[in-house]
Amino acid sequence: MTTLRFLFILLAVLNALAFAAIKGWLGSATPGGEPERITNQLHAEQIRLITPTTEEPPAPAPSATEATEPQPGSSPPAEPPSPEAEVAAAVPTDRTDARLAPAAAPPTAPASCVAWAGLSTAEADRLAARLQAGGFKYVRSRKDTPSNWWVRTPAQGGRTQAEKRVRELHEMGITDTFIVQESGPSQFAVSLGLFRTENGAQQLLAQLRAKGAHDASIEPRMTASFRIQASLPRERIAAVEGRRSQLDERRTTCSP
Repeated sequence: MTTLRFLFILLAVLNALAFAAIKGWLGSATPGGEPERITNQLHAEQIRLITPTTEEPPAPAPSATEATEPQPGSSPPAEPPSPEAEVAAAVPTDRTDARLAPAAAPPTAPASCVAWAGLSTAEADRLAARLQAGGFKYVRSRKDTPSNWWVRTPAQGGRTQAEKRVRELHEMGITDTFIVQESGPSQFAVSLGLFRTENGAQQLLAQLRAKGAHDASIEPRMTASFRIQASLPRERIAAVEGRRSQLDERRTTCSP
């Protein structure tokens, strides 16, 4: 029973001490009323927040000598931009459009219309082949012109008939005769003369008919010539013609 009594006494003492502390009898009591609480409040206007700072004290201003002389290891001061640079910087540029814009095609030389006339078959073939190889379009035309005039009798149907006709002509006093041997529509015709002009052929024909050779006639001997017209740059004309062709003598300008 002694232990229980001791614990009861100890509990009573602790309760008494707690009561005394609450009442402030021990010297640290809480305020008992509203006026005393307001009096003991902290002065808010005197509160100052102190934050840590890492700012260095401002460096002293350099002297005039230090401001003009570059320090070792420092880059030289940048020069002020020129008026031209300021104007160029003020003008807006679109680099994207300049980079994506297609390059302008080089100007092409203007084409000229030229024509070559009086070409033989071989010359026309060579010129046409060169124009086609160069990728140029051309127009080729043919013209048959009489190169001479032939006075003759019609084909006799065979050699025997031709020889008979020659004897008859000799009896008339016409001795300048020749039997055509080459195959073709004029084979076994009797040739009586070949003239460069039509007037000369007409004069002979009149003499032959006066002697009785009424079957004699004039046949023009035709020669084919060609004309080629094309449109191409002037600097390509010499290459198309060739160095030794002498086609420049028969070249003329034309209208396309």
